Amino acid sequence: MNSTNKAKTSLAKFEEFFSTTYKDDVFEILEKYPDERSLIVDYNDLEMFDPDLADLLIEKPEEVIAASQKAIKNIDPLMKDAELNIRFKNLTNLVDLSVLLSKYIGKFVAADGIVRKTDEIRPRIETGVFECRGCMRLHEVEQTSSNIILEPSLCNECGGRSFRLLQEESKYIDTQTARMQEPLEKLSGGTEPKQMLLTLEDDLVDTLNPGDKVRITGTLKTFREERSGKFKNYLYVNHIEPLEQEFEELDISEEDEEKILELSKDPHIHDKIINSTAPSIRGYRDVKEAISLQLFGGAVKELGDGTHLRGDIHILIVGDPGIGKSQMLKYVSKLAPRSVYTSGKGTSGAGLTAAAVRDELGGWSLEAGALVLGDKGNVCVDELDKMRSEDRSALHEALEQQTVSIAKAGIMATLNTRCSVLAAANPKFGRFDRYKTVADQIDLPAPILSRFDLTFVIEDKPNFENDRKLAQHILKTHQNESVDYEIEPDLLRKYIGYAHNHCNPKLTDEATKVLEDFYVEVRGGGIEEDAPVPITARQLEAIIRLAEGSAKLQLKNEVGADDALRAIRLQQECLKQVGYDPDTGKIDIDKVEGRTPRSDRDKLNKVVEEIAKLEELENTAPISTLREIMKDEYEFSEEKLDSILKQLKNKGIIYEPTAGSYKRT
Repeated sequence: MNSTNKAKTSLAKFEEFFSTTYKDDVFEILEKYPDERSLIVDYNDLEMFDPDLADLLIEKPEEVIAASQKAIKNIDPLMKDAELNIRFKNLTNLVDLSVLLSKYIGKFVAADGIVRKTDEIRPRIETGVFECRGCMRLHEVEQTSSNIILEPSLCNECGGRSFRLLQEESKYIDTQTARMQEPLEKLSGGTEPKQMLLTLEDDLVDTLNPGDKVRITGTLKTFREERSGKFKNYLYVNHIEPLEQEFEELDISEEDEEKILELSKDPHIHDKIINSTAPSIRGYRDVKEAISLQLFGGAVKELGDGTHLRGDIHILIVGDPGIGKSQMLKYVSKLAPRSVYTSGKGTSGAGLTAAAVRDELGGWSLEAGALVLGDKGNVCVDELDKMRSEDRSALHEALEQQTVSIAKAGIMATLNTRCSVLAAANPKFGRFDRYKTVADQIDLPAPILSRFDLTFVIEDKPNFENDRKLAQHILKTHQNESVDYEIEPDLLRKYIGYAHNHCNPKLTDEATKVLEDFYVEVRGGGIEEDAPVPITARQLEAIIRLAEGSAKLQLKNEVGADDALRAIRLQQECLKQVGYDPDTGKIDIDKVEGRTPRSDRDKLNKVVEEIAKLEELENTAPISTLREIMKDEYEFSEEKLDSILKQLKNKGIIYEPTAGSYKRT
């Protein structure tokens, strides 16, 4: 059958299809929703109606879709010459972006991906109206390309060949380009994701945002780039279906499910999962336990007043060089069912959050960064302390509110960043110093530090026994080139995905009592009026998330007292590492979150008080007199006093009217 006969047959079949199977849908959209510009057809319905027509749609989409649109006009019961876009959902021809190559050009396909970038909406001439320069007769020419304008070849009236385009009389359609990339769960860690250019028209424009996970149905086409002369593929989009960002793509078989459920009943499941997290790196059990709970995550909650409580757990690892931080992050990025690995040092363009960038035609478009692409997954950020300053300010919102707000180049948008962040940073001065606050040693502002649920400090301290064991472990790994897994990585990925889909744990009364008692007991209830604040409600919320992660790890839907105790122990270990104040012998949350600890605030106040006393006696406070007083009365060393004076000057509390003397501002 030639193409003309095929087109006629397709037209007749669609007229019958719309008059019978889709009669109600067609009438409803024409009668009740006259402003609606698209009719969505389920491909399965078309396949049941006529399998040959459904097959022809995949092979010759342009002809078949044109026939379907003409059929609607022909059967329009309201006789309004209806112009509707026919869009097809649930297409069976689902192709991975990695294999969507030249053999599919001209075919109707569906592909899953994450929207990476969206460009400006621009008009495209659909029907050009031309005026003959000789006789002024008007000619209409349908336009098929967005780059080249097709003129009439000859004037029917006078035979002239010179025409002028009447832009105001011509008919336009909205068009937009976007870019999507492969879903993260389809990538084996480290491989570059394949990308595909998308062209959206009419009512599809402005429906995509960077970070959206979608199934795109459309025709694979090709165009020639003007500058390079090379051909590039793109998808001319017919239908967009948002995908629920869950983990069902992991393809868990019945056999896998049996193994997962059997594993969850193992009394040593916690130890097995902890030992299977970065097994090539020896030690760091607490860090690995925290990462294990992070992979499972807590439960997301939406309160009645619309408040969003995140379930994602954020972890920061601060440590000396050469202890395997990057290796740990790399391993987690391969293990997590949906993950992005990036380095704070290496990010550019969209960076960690999002950026407004210029597109090919000079307009502004929005491009998603690592945290947006990792939505509903894990984002591993190495060298967090070396990130760009613009990312630093956006990261504060991304970690707590789990959104990124963009207001650049006329673009106002809010993108989702509902992901767990595992970050690593190096101490500013090479090695960690326990007598200084975390904020003093990491090039990160206090508000960002406070957003991490757990902050671990890993020090490289020489220890005869531990060094021997580490050397043996490294040598054995190099010798055998193998790693002993207690749970194979592939099964563990599926186990994590299964837990995300099937578990939403709730706090039991027993767990609530344990957490409540711990919080009240640690805070001390005002026993000492000037005591440092050991923990705040923020740490309590972090413990709740960790306890929920512990329950998920066992595939439980209830958080027990044992889960609460496990979470409390982890939080206490972190607080001891970074919150212990050697001057008071107590934990001070201000030290953990990068603010001035209570003991340091007291010292600052004492120095200011002594300066005030000296001012009354001598008008200024000479440095020599101040040193004597602070040494005799408070046992301050010269270095400590100089450090405090520098802080007070930086804060504008004191100034130096003459060299070697101080006054309050």
